[in-house]
Amino acid sequence: MVTTPDRATDFPKVRKLWSDVDVTNFGAYYEALQVRLLDYIWNDESLKQEILTNPKVVFEREAGITFPADVEVQVLEEPENTFYFVVPATPPVEEHWYRYEQFAGWWQIIDTFWYFYYRLGGSTKARAYRECFQALWIVRSWTNETFRKQLLDNPRSIFEGEMGIPFPAELKIQSLEETPNRIYFILPKSPLLEKLDETATVGEWWKASHGLWWWYTSLRFRQPATKAVTGVVG
Repeated sequence: MVTTPDRATDFPKVRKLWSDVDVTNFGAYYEALQVRLLDYIWNDESLKQEILTNPKVVFEREAGITFPADVEVQVLEEPENTFYFVVPATPPVEEHWYRYEQFAGWWQIIDTFWYFYYRLGGSTKARAYRECFQALWIVRSWTNETFRKQLLDNPRSIFEGEMGIPFPAELKIQSLEETPNRIYFILPKSPLLEKLDETATVGEWWKASHGLWWWYTSLRFRQPATKAVTGVVG
């Protein structure tokens, strides 16, 4: 018999005070909300179906996040052998450095994958994978329209050409372009279902780590830009 976890008791709420500091305006707080929500979804099929069909209600109820009424939110689950690559709308120029810093957190996520890939695949494959995380294509798409069009029209050629790594031939890679009024969240696959071992290609490892990073970061990215530090930790 499969029992659905009780979210009130089995999943502790994300704390708003870390070391007595209010972290609700910090990016890590939003990422913690996304991790907790993802844990729910991996363990509750009914919740997964609800967020796929009515994402605004779930984000507000489970994470306390409210999206503007004029913004359409879509949560998608990738079909088998499909990779959705989200290309966000270009933010105002004055926000670029702020958003770049948010996206640079990609390196921290992928370094963890690199560690485990090193154990499974050996140093040579792991080094090739490590080089791939420096390809910040989303940021480049904000300032180079030609590149943005290539990324939307033929993402596989960009991925394989610039990283020099193979993706499975049967994998369909599709870019999803956001607008100021339409945003996407892509559900990462449960690690219990992800088939990553020493036989997986570098591209498969990159796909999994990118998907997890984008789920973590995307909620932070949707928040208004903060231009100043208002507190000191010491």
